[in-house]
Amino acid sequence: MKPVDISYRRIARITGPVLVTQASHTTMGVVDTVMVGRLGVTALGGVGVGNLLVWAVFSFFWGLLAGVNTLVAQAIGAGDRRAAGRAFWQGVYLALGSAVVIGLFWPLVPPLMRWVGASPEVQAVAGRYMQVRLLGGLGFALLLAADNLYRGLGHTRPPMWAGMVQAALNIALNYALIFGKLGAPALGTEGAAWGTVTAQTLVGAALLASVLGSRRLRRRLHLAVLWRFDPGAFATLVRLSLPIALQVFLDMGGITVFTVLVARLGDAQIAATNAVIQAWSVAYTAAYALSVGATTLVGQAVGAGREPEARRVMRRVLKLGVGVMAVPGVLYVLFPEGLMALFVKASELDALLPYARPLFSIVAVCVMLDLHFNVLSGGLRGAGDTTYCMLVNLGSAWLLFVPAALLVTPRYGVVGAWTCMVLYLLAMNALFELRLRGRRWLRPVVTLTVPGATPTPHPAGVPELSGPPPAAGE
Repeated sequence: MKPVDISYRRIARITGPVLVTQASHTTMGVVDTVMVGRLGVTALGGVGVGNLLVWAVFSFFWGLLAGVNTLVAQAIGAGDRRAAGRAFWQGVYLALGSAVVIGLFWPLVPPLMRWVGASPEVQAVAGRYMQVRLLGGLGFALLLAADNLYRGLGHTRPPMWAGMVQAALNIALNYALIFGKLGAPALGTEGAAWGTVTAQTLVGAALLASVLGSRRLRRRLHLAVLWRFDPGAFATLVRLSLPIALQVFLDMGGITVFTVLVARLGDAQIAATNAVIQAWSVAYTAAYALSVGATTLVGQAVGAGREPEARRVMRRVLKLGVGVMAVPGVLYVLFPEGLMALFVKASELDALLPYARPLFSIVAVCVMLDLHFNVLSGGLRGAGDTTYCMLVNLGSAWLLFVPAALLVTPRYGVVGAWTCMVLYLLAMNALFELRLRGRRWLRPVVTLTVPGATPTPHPAGVPELSGPPPAAGE
């Protein structure tokens, strides 16, 4: 069994670029919210509802492709580069199929909006925004396939550069298409959706091209000879990924019910909630980046048969995260008015602050619980323990969070709804901690190794592909 480098330096080397990548993606949502907020409360609430419902759909496919990261990481930990290449190609085929299924949600948007039950004006904005965003399914899915390959290898810089380009494109396109600048038509809230779709599609195609165009990756992962569809390998990927997809989808389903309940309270409540969620999303970037680091390093440790490293890396990632999350937590408590002013017009700030101020205090608690949940969940995914993660989300979301929100929100309003979020996160954290005390989560998943093939050994310390990443066109 070869040792796996789980030093703080390597954790930072993996999670740092992911943090920048996720910050770039988060910037897109924040920019959409800031720009659209200048159009009024209805626009802000409508884009918030539409964006959340789009992610409720996309989240399933995000989880469905996350298994590529786990399979690649475990293959690299075991020194089997052919298995890593095979996992990538099956991920590409899964991405293509996912894009087709995403398109089938288009005719379901009108009845979905009626179910939301918000004001007719908010429904109209949210419906148009969601339908345009669904057109970006192909770019979204291909982006995930390439992104998860790089993360499984420990090469997180190419996705970082892709995320930065995507954010820059989104800002420019939003400015032009929302307000009719630079010769473009003024499309309002639909312009925000078209800007996101265009940026996502272009960058998704470019990141995939960076994998296929890299001579180094083609040679070391045998991409030129492993491109065929492999039913057995594809089934292995789906079997691993489906619980992740259901976990994320069920989680988002609970959040969607939460959002619908808040939307039914009024336009001001859903607008304040959307602004607070966008502020929370900035802190979430760090939690997500650290969870990716846990997935990659735990996966490589489990693939190499190194149980102590698999346990130790999650605790190290948590220690880093606590220090990082303390900063936004303090900002949420001390500066709610300044943060809220970023998202709404000055004339509407006083009307929304009474709803937003207590929510920022609740979010200060949520960020710490969310960090703990994401790191432990990411580590368990890296080990291939995806079914347990799914069951925890299913039980916590639909046996606790949703029933509590249905009971509490009509009686205690938006603060009551957000308090249910705290209980939800507490329950998931407790269940993940119980799992980590045992050993069942440390069993590696079925690999994609060809029968009779000999894994390629890597030098002691770090798998061969965990060195400096190749340039995008190398």
